[in-house]
Amino acid sequence: MVSKTVSVSQAEGWHARPASEFAKVAVKSGALVTVSRLGQTPVRGDSVLSLLALGAKHGEKLMITVNGTDEEMVLNQLTSLF
Repeated sequence: MVSKTVSVSQAEGWHARPASEFAKVAVKSGALVTVSRLGQTPVRGDSVLSLLALGAKHGEKLMITVNGTDEEMVLNQLTSLF
């Protein structure tokens, strides 16, 4: 299992388009991906609705965790979206 903290770079916050791109990468990876606001319960990274429910705003920090095959590669792909 690997994790990394990222900051939301989109001026509008984490909206539908970036959340959808993130979920596509998570699904394609086959790994268990979770995302959480710091100090809160993680949500599934393969669910656009769950990701949008985070309500992450510009500059907010999120923790991405990947558990499965090629964890480092998947984590790098996901963090590059920020």
